[in-house]
Amino acid sequence: MDDRMVHIQKRFPNKCDAIACLMVENPEFRTICDDYHDCVQVCEYWMRSKAPEAETRVNEYRNLIKELEKEIVDFLQLLRK
Repeated sequence: MDDRMVHIQKRFPNKCDAIACLMVENPEFRTICDDYHDCVQVCEYWMRSKAPEAETRVNEYRNLIKELEKEIVDFLQLLRK
């Protein structure tokens, strides 16, 4: 499995086939997957951090993750049509 897909397929386990298809066929979707993967990794970093700004950064990345999840859902819905 492509590393970029790991977090997305964990989040949307019932959509693994559609995600794999979009990863191959759609460069925009691949970019969203890259961004999602990066955001999840950075959020996990800040969740472990003891830095004073850690809570703020975690909240920022969680919001970005939610936005990217909405974009992923939009792509998956278009695939069904």
